[in-house]
Amino acid sequence: MDGFQAYGAGKAGGAFDPLTFIRQPQTIVRIICWLFSIVILGCVANEGYVNRPEEVEEFCIFNRNQYACNYAVTMGTLCFICSSAFLALDVYFPQISGVKDRKKAVMADIAVSGETPPPLVS
Repeated sequence: MDGFQAYGAGKAGGAFDPLTFIRQPQTIVRIICWLFSIVILGCVANEGYVNRPEEVEEFCIFNRNQYACNYAVTMGTLCFICSSAFLALDVYFPQISGVKDRKKAVMADIAVSGETPPPLVS
């Protein structure tokens, strides 16, 4: 276990290689989530509210429930912001040298993702 440090801190400070970064599975998933959030947000914000010719007020196409459209717009916006932020963090992550800062970044990613951390092996 020579050279191993918590949260990959042993690899901190290495050169950034864009091709290697794009090929990482988590980067691909984050980019796909980012694109899907744009699609969801665009669809709901653009075509989620309609009005009939005889009605003055617009209503949500989801069972005429205003909260359903608000929820979809909110989730699309949060997904877009989180995907963008964590994609930027993934770019910046190799330059973080402090183990505590790396731990905070990893724990924030786990918390936002809603995942359970892997069991600790002693």
